[in-house]
Amino acid sequence: MKVIAITQKGPNKSENEDRIVVGKSVLADGTLCSEIKEGVIAIADGVGGQNAGAYASQYVAGRLCTINEISDKRMRDINEELIRISETRENLNGMATTLSGVRISESKTQLFGIGNTRVYLLQSGKYLKQLTSDDTTLQYLLAAGQLAPGDAARFDRKNELVACFGGNSPELFKIKIRDMEPFAAPIVLSSDGIHDYLTVDQMEDIIASFGLSEAACKELIRLARENGSSDDASIVFGVV
Repeated sequence: MKVIAITQKGPNKSENEDRIVVGKSVLADGTLCSEIKEGVIAIADGVGGQNAGAYASQYVAGRLCTINEISDKRMRDINEELIRISETRENLNGMATTLSGVRISESKTQLFGIGNTRVYLLQSGKYLKQLTSDDTTLQYLLAAGQLAPGDAARFDRKNELVACFGGNSPELFKIKIRDMEPFAAPIVLSSDGIHDYLTVDQMEDIIASFGLSEAACKELIRLARENGSSDDASIVFGVV
């Protein structure tokens, strides 16, 4: 799979709390173009408003590079390690991160997600289908029928998470993992600094105009910024 990835810290932020994993590499800033036959492609987004979001995303991303299979036990072990570390230093207390991605190999393809980073499938080269589901209060209320879809844009807690790595609570660890057929179409991964500020139609239009390219990644970030995103922004294309 050919991979094109860009991550960029938000304007006026001191550091980027997003991390992109591609195989054995962790990208903390800038652009990475690579090709992998086996391994993880993922985005970890350190939770804003908590201590050490960058530390949390870097730790989880780094540990992902060392495992050969995604399983609930292995991911739970990483979560427990993160919580133990957070309890050792005051400036790390409560640190948390989201994580979504895929692991590809000759024998198995796996999709995993916790939080609100996303994985999409680009169907027919045109249409984005979201494969992961957001672990947010907003999504919970929509799914439960307690909030009308038309009210979602005005909901003031749309980024409030109900699941993540860390957060000083093992009860927040509710990762979803599933095996899939090998991808026959490209995948797109994004952090909320992108997809919270662009409609799916806007994302599809940019991909249609620029192709699955570095230029498209840059345009997605540019338009998200134009639409008001001050968050860290990460975008990944995986092209089969």
